[in-house]
Amino acid sequence: FAEVDAAAGAYGATGSAPAQWPQWTTAERQRFLAKLPQQRSASQLAALDERLGLSTTGNNEVLFLWLKLALANRYEPAVPLAEEFLARVGRRKFVAPLFETLMGEGEWGQSLARRIYQRTRPGYHAVTRGTVDKLVLKQD
Repeated sequence: FAEVDAAAGAYGATGSAPAQWPQWTTAERQRFLAKLPQQRSASQLAALDERLGLSTTGNNEVLFLWLKLALANRYEPAVPLAEEFLARVGRRKFVAPLFETLMGEGEWGQSLARRIYQRTRPGYHAVTRGTVDKLVLKQD
């Protein structure tokens, strides 16, 4: 992962997305996204998405990491995609962290989480519902 780590470091320093992205494996792409600086502006996220095609990836592992980063930065263009993803994918390993991220983003994220969860909850397995209920339906 040395090349990936170097590319993540370069992105953090210069904002340049890696040219090698199309040749990378899913594991390398995941590593890159996990190593990125977590505070990104809307323009930085838009450029990253445009360069790497993150919103259009067919890989749920990569899409999940992209959505987690985008939602943690209140990146509005990712919200419809996150809603679609949370309605389509029921795996707790994806669903719970995205709802947790939303709930950590104050009223902006909490209102989104509650609205999305109200619509998607019936489609989740009981174990996933139990986990997410504790995150989203908790009493403040």
